[in-house]
Amino acid sequence: MARAPILDIQGLAVKFNGRRVLKGIHLSVEQGEIVSLIGPNGAGKTTLFNAITGLVRPSAGSVRFCGEDITGWPAHRICWAGIARTFQIARPFPEMTAEENVRIGIWFGKRKKELPRSRNTREEARRLLHLVGLEGKEETPGRELTLSEQRRLEVARALATAPRLLLLDEIAAGLSPQAVSHAARLVRALRDQGTTILLIDHFLNLTARVSDRLLALDQGETIAEGSPAQVLHHPEVLSAYLGERHPHTGSGEIP
Repeated sequence: MARAPILDIQGLAVKFNGRRVLKGIHLSVEQGEIVSLIGPNGAGKTTLFNAITGLVRPSAGSVRFCGEDITGWPAHRICWAGIARTFQIARPFPEMTAEENVRIGIWFGKRKKELPRSRNTREEARRLLHLVGLEGKEETPGRELTLSEQRRLEVARALATAPRLLLLDEIAAGLSPQAVSHAARLVRALRDQGTTILLIDHFLNLTARVSDRLLALDQGETIAEGSPAQVLHHPEVLSAYLGERHPHTGSGEIP
């Protein structure tokens, strides 16, 4: 018997003020996969993240996580169920240290009860900071971290809730090539430790390097889905990025 996907989205639609911004999205993500959402600005990528994580309520369709229908659940309940996310703009608690920022995630995600007796929240926070490359920054206030460091802190804080599925929104935006390479290594390392990842990033070099599959969106609908090589050379995707997209008539599936 086939194993159910960790995330299963069927016919998901979202409306804002009567305007459809997501139009019947279908997506299944298997345990251990890295799947990236690509598309031009305004394609609906972050709205899809918001619908998955309970920040917006879908007008149609369903979201199932680990076989359970979580459509319309509040954001905190979805987090406790095992889905965490980062945001395009990192917003650390500015006066708190990096370690304190991560400990907030541990307490909110109720991970404290799951920690071994030999490890307290301070030790776990420092382990996560080391994992994302912020060793030595434990006592640095959030406001004093660089953009790259704040993005890594966002990841550590999301990981502190002990997610099975991690949604990463533009973690490489505005970063140097060296920082992008670090982000790629981090994404692979998280998958190797058992975390399934859904990723948004305009830095196509990053998504192509780390993803098992890509889902391309434009104007709220799927225009292509498949391996990175297939999707990045798909005519619909090329025309969407060049601003000359032709009317979409197919399913977006690539043979």
